Amino acid sequence: MIDARYQQALDYLYSFVDYETEPRPRDAAHYDLRRMDELLARLGNPQRQARAVHIAGTKGKGSVAVMVASALTASGYTTGLYTSPHLLTFNERIRVDDKLISDEDVVKLVDRLRPEVAAVNEKATYGLLTTFELITALGFAYFQLKEVDLQVIEVGLGGRLDATNVIQPEVSVITSISFDHTEVLVIP
Repeated sequence: MIDARYQQALDYLYSFVDYETEPRPRDAAHYDLRRMDELLARLGNPQRQARAVHIAGTKGKGSVAVMVASALTASGYTTGLYTSPHLLTFNERIRVDDKLISDEDVVKLVDRLRPEVAAVNEKATYGLLTTFELITALGFAYFQLKEVDLQVIEVGLGGRLDATNVIQPEVSVITSISFDHTEVLVIP
């Protein structure tokens, strides 16, 4: 049975706009990295606490991310891996040394995010935060908590306004590119 607090944490994350599952207007107002920057600044900029590998592409980016993280872990680095979407359980999205984030850590970090999300969304200077932005921030906060040496970050849908573009990667990898998601990525 899923712990009630864990389910409440997931319900909270999924209560925001989720462009992975819901069609929404595709305009610049819905894609603004400044709200992500604002949230992460309120959290102490956890995305800056470890070196990063950023992986983009249409096909194969998840596999490449897993292989890079595995190689880094095998080389002795404490390695965070952030991927999306998950196949079976939310916890698959955020791992350290191939160990999934625990339900307890999800709850703890969502509790930490809540007041900061409320503050950013109350002002809504750059629009409201989305589910993917919150999950991405949660991943960075977890990697900071676990003091990873390197973080391997798979982009979401991609494009210059993807929430993962707040990192300054040491290495960027681009797998094959196709015209998938153009209805989402092309902003009038």
